Amino acid sequence: MHGPTFTSSIRLYGLFSDDLNDSANDLLVTHDDSGHSAIRAFVSRLDAEIVLNACGAQGYHARLLSQCFDPNAYLRAHQGWLRLHICYGFAAHQYNLLEMNEWFVPVGRLAQVHIGKWTAAHYLSWGQELTQLLQTCYEQAGLRNYNAQLNEWDDASASEIRWQANEALRAMPPRLSGHEPLSQIALFDAVECRWCFASTNNDARALRTQTPPQGTLS
Repeated sequence: MHGPTFTSSIRLYGLFSDDLNDSANDLLVTHDDSGHSAIRAFVSRLDAEIVLNACGAQGYHARLLSQCFDPNAYLRAHQGWLRLHICYGFAAHQYNLLEMNEWFVPVGRLAQVHIGKWTAAHYLSWGQELTQLLQTCYEQAGLRNYNAQLNEWDDASASEIRWQANEALRAMPPRLSGHEPLSQIALFDAVECRWCFASTNNDARALRTQTPPQGTLS
């Protein structure tokens, strides 16, 4: 029996192992410098698919966390803490994407909250801070209506989203070493089939900045 699934005020995609067995290791995670893990949670379904296609994440597929993620296995393995690395683009410098260990570098914010045990009454509301952060990033990249593209990708078939990810990879500019400084966030514009860049002064690769959810129910 599956337990209650994750619910949130924004859509988030995770990379799930094809071998689902209700373990805490079903989801692809990242780690901070202290070795603490955080679940990769993508705002964009296309970004998740790009990682699958370009970064050698064989054996994984992208799914909405709200459809199939029961947080309790993760919570039991992490003393009741839920940690999410909310990814909303890729790290770039001088209009080139950064690459580390043959992986693109997702840009994100760390969100962590102590829940204990997840129940059907739990719901993570992120308030306006995260929404404003995302919209500011989109506008700086010249993509004021980027949410419309995100909504279309939510409804795309598996073959359509794979095709779009391949288009993004074909249009991708040269890559730089991930040791270069992060100065931009890269987003793919499917309408114009081009990569767009927003400036950033924050090292969003590092899992330092915390975005606490607001109004968490228990």
